Order: sequence, then C-alpha cells, then structure tokens
Amino acid sequence: MSEKKIGNLVVGLGVFIFGINFVSMKFLIKHIPPFTLIFLRFAIASVFLGFIVKIKSFKSEGYKKIHRDDKISVIVTGFLGVAIFYSLYGLALVYISASLGALICAMIPIFTLIANIIIYKKKFDPFVIVNFIIAVLGVLLVLDIGLEKKFDFSKLIGCIFMLLAIFSWIAYTIKTYELQRKYDSIYLLYKQTLSATALLLVVALFDCEKAIKVFEQRDILVPLIGNLLFVGIICSALGYFFYIYGMEKIGVEISSLYMNLIPAVTAIASYLFLNEIMNIKKVIGIIIVIGSLFAVGLRDWIKSRVKEDI
Repeated sequence: MSEKKIGNLVVGLGVFIFGINFVSMKFLIKHIPPFTLIFLRFAIASVFLGFIVKIKSFKSEGYKKIHRDDKISVIVTGFLGVAIFYSLYGLALVYISASLGALICAMIPIFTLIANIIIYKKKFDPFVIVNFIIAVLGVLLVLDIGLEKKFDFSKLIGCIFMLLAIFSWIAYTIKTYELQRKYDSIYLLYKQTLSATALLLVVALFDCEKAIKVFEQRDILVPLIGNLLFVGIICSALGYFFYIYGMEKIGVEISSLYMNLIPAVTAIASYLFLNEIMNIKKVIGIIIVIGSLFAVGLRDWIKSRVKEDI
C-alpha cells in the first residue's frame, strides 16, 4: 500500500474517532460533573501520551526538551486548548445535542480565517464570509427554530458555551503553531495535556463527592469506564496521533477536507446510539454546513496546487 493511501486511511480513521468523541462525551456528561469528566479524560490521556512519548524516545534520539522561555507558553496553551476548551465544550453538551455540538465545532476553520482578518488585518475575503453566513444558516436549521413553537433557550446557552470554546481553541492554535515549529507535535501535546490536567485537578476536587457517587452505581459502571477510556485514550491521544501521522503523508489541505466530515459521522452515531431525533430539516442543515466548509477547504487546496505548479 502506498504512503498516500495509508495517509488517507489513517486520517479518515482519526476523523471517525473525532466524530464518535461527541457521542461518547454526550453520554458521559449526563452522569459525571463536567469538570471532573474533563479532568479524568485528560488524566488518562496524559498517562497514555507519556507511554507513546517513552516508546518514540527509545526508537529515536529523544525529544528536544521544552526551553525555559517556552514553558509558560506550553502552560498557557494547555490551559486554553485543553482545560478551557474542553470544559466549555463539556458544559455546551449539557444543553445541546452531540450532532449540533459537532456542527458548530466544524466551523472552527472559518472562524479562524475570520479571526485572522480581524486580528492580523488580513485581506477581507468575501468568499469566506459568504460561506460563513451559509454555514450559520445551516446551523439555524439544525437548531430547528420555528415561529410556531417556543424557542428552547437552553440550546442558546449551549451554543454560547460552544462558541466560547471555539474562541479558546483559536487562541490555542495560533500560539501552538509557533511552538510546533520548535518541538515534536506528540511531545508538545503531552506537555500541554500534563499541565492542563494539573490545573483541572484543582477544579475537579470541588465535584469529588458527586463523582464518587456516580461510580458507585454498578448498573452504569461498565459503560462509564468504557467511554472514559475511549475519550481518554482513543480520542485524546490516538485520534490526534492518527491525524498528525496521516497529515504528514497527504498534506494539511487534504486532511482539512476530511475534518469537514466530522458532523456527518457524529449525526449518524448520535442517531444510532443516543436516539437523537434526525428530521429532514436537520439533515439539510448538516449538508449545508458541510457543503460550505468543503467549499472553503477545496478552494484553499486548489490554490495550493496552483502555487506548486507555478
């Protein structure tokens, strides 16, 4: 099998894992307090990532250690991209469905482009803005707002939490991009996750009593542990590892196109495992959002190919 085929397969697997992640988190958030859940998730991820780092260091000459000047940046990025992002993400899933959460998160690339226009004064791109508006209309369809029915304001609260999570993630990616040019991606992720887990422990202690009572319920103990291991090991560590590995084989642009499929994976899994209602309006909304995201990603891919040919 060629390297490109392996890359496509591995990136696809990573995207599938990311899509299922929303479903698993939605199940867990029903039972475990949000901050305790995020702490447990990344405590497990830290152990597993540490294991991967040890294995990779044996096979190579080791990793470039985090420079003293960058340690604060690693702590800050871990705080933004792990502690804050996933805490807000968990709170959002208390109020909205897994499929809607995945749909809003899928818009991160467009939000990032808009942030670059606002923060870095980059050239205004009408194509991106038009597709952003189209994507928002698709999200509104999934929200199922109708004049004939009373609007559920809890959904609005969930959307606000998810939007705040997105802004936190954008800040994380901007700062992490600078660090990734200096350090190995997996090693950097391990250090960020470790620092965030230490911060999350302090908050999780407040929910300790509630969490203990949850794990005393024997009827849900097995699915709880199973889903915790899934989000902690498969999603937080292996999913990221697969995606990074595949991206190195097929490139950033193609990998980004795969990421647009996450809402579709989540929607199907939510329907099958969480019995989430999936009507025609929601299906059309999901297709509209995915279509607008693909349009932006495909345009960027075509531009990159044209530059390579010049």
